[in-house]
Amino acid sequence: MENKNVAIIGLGWLGMPLAFNFKNAGFDVYAGSGKSQKIKELNDFGFKGFLISYSDESVQIDLKKNEIDNICHLIICLPPSTFKNYALTISSIVKQFDQKTKIIFTGTTSIYHDNDAKINEDFSKNKEHPVYIAEQNLLRLRKERLTILRLAGLVGGNRHPVKYFIQKDLIPNSNAPVNLVSQKDVIRAIQLIIERNIFGEVFNIVNPFHPTKRDYYLAAAKEIFKTVPRTEVGKGGKLVLGTKFENQVGFQYLFALDDWSDFF
Repeated sequence: MENKNVAIIGLGWLGMPLAFNFKNAGFDVYAGSGKSQKIKELNDFGFKGFLISYSDESVQIDLKKNEIDNICHLIICLPPSTFKNYALTISSIVKQFDQKTKIIFTGTTSIYHDNDAKINEDFSKNKEHPVYIAEQNLLRLRKERLTILRLAGLVGGNRHPVKYFIQKDLIPNSNAPVNLVSQKDVIRAIQLIIERNIFGEVFNIVNPFHPTKRDYYLAAAKEIFKTVPRTEVGKGGKLVLGTKFENQVGFQYLFALDDWSDFF
C-alpha cells in the first residue's frame, strides 16, 4: 500500500468516526473543517486539522502545496443539503488535490428512481439530483482514481430513521423494502477499498437485509422507543442491491440492522 495518509472532508456523523478509525489503524489523518473554531479540537485529537473556506463559486483549502501533494487518498463525506451548488463545491475540492490523489466519494442510493424493482448500479437515475451531477463531474475529472460509494440510509449509534416516523406518528409506504446500512460497515468498506486499492469503480453499499418498512420500523419503534406509530400502505418501492460490492470484493456486512442495542 502507498503512504498511510488520508484526508477526510466532511466530519459529521460518518466522517468523524471514519477519521478516528484511520488514526487507530496507523494513518496520518488530515481532517478538513469549514469551522475555524474546530481546527484546534481536531489537532488535539491527533489529526492534522485544516480549514476549508466555502463560497458559491469556489473552495479554498488551507494546506501548503507540499502537504496537499503528499496526500494519497481523499475521502469526501459532505451532504448536499448545506450547499447552494453542491456539484461545483465537490469539483472545486477535488481540483485542489494532486492528480495522483485517489478519491472516495460517498454518494447516495437516493439518486435512483423510486421504481418498484430490484436496483443495481446501472439502474436509471434522477439526472437532476445534485449528487448525481457531482458524480458525473468527478468521473470526468478522476475516473480511474475515483471510487463512488452510493450509500443506503445510514444507521448506527444514536441515528435511526424510525425517529422521524415516530415524530410524524406515521410509517408511510409501509410495504416498501428498507434500504439501510450500518455506519460501522460503511467504515469497514472504505478502509477495505484503500487497503486493496480498489479504484475506478461505482458500488452500492447496502445491507442485504430488506424487510418491509412496516415490519422493520414497527419493531424498531417498539424496541427502542416503546411506541407504535401508524402505518400507510403506499405504492411499494425500490430494493437496492449491494451484491456487486459483496461479490467483487468479498465483503460481508457484519452489523445487523435489527440489533437494537446499537441504537441506545
